[in-house]
Amino acid sequence: MATSSNNSSAQIQLIKDQLFKDQLQMQNICENKLAITLSHWENFTQHFSALELEAQQHWVQAGDICTELCFILEGLIRIYYIDQAGNEVNQHFYQANEMIAPVDALVSKEPCQYFIQALEPTRLMVASYTALSKSGEDNPELLRLEIKMLQTIFIKSARREAHLLLGNAEQRYRWFCKEYPELLERLPQYHIASFLGITAVSLSRLRKK
Repeated sequence: MATSSNNSSAQIQLIKDQLFKDQLQMQNICENKLAITLSHWENFTQHFSALELEAQQHWVQAGDICTELCFILEGLIRIYYIDQAGNEVNQHFYQANEMIAPVDALVSKEPCQYFIQALEPTRLMVASYTALSKSGEDNPELLRLEIKMLQTIFIKSARREAHLLLGNAEQRYRWFCKEYPELLERLPQYHIASFLGITAVSLSRLRKK
């Protein structure tokens, strides 16, 4: 019995240690990338819990009522929708140390129009958007952090839309290579082609230039 109890206690401590490391990782990114510093980070991190996704597993399905946002600890996620012809169209890719949230669905409280899927084994820190917002009502620091996170997500989306609308195929590909060099090897070519709005054949030609 003593051995079983000791093992259980050791497992609990390991979980607590990992949670602390994950919270510290999230804090460091918020401080360094978002330039946000909180007096008491536990007021923010206490809202987050760990979630693991297997490769190809969905975090959000089209039609879901979304209530959460997340921080990616490790892994790779894509956002995509299915067009009228039944094709999957990639909108965004998110990697470790990025925040991700279906912002429009969270704010409107309407069903999500797209899918959010892990492309690799992925670890997340997930929090209720409502709980975070409520905490921010009485805490200006948390409110600023919430606004900064949502701004970051929106800006990433806006930049992608601008490059797709204003650039030709080659310009879009060059932008992708500059913006996401690490994804060139991690993503299958058809995922990149879908993201850029071109065919796999066109992408192959661009890669050979």
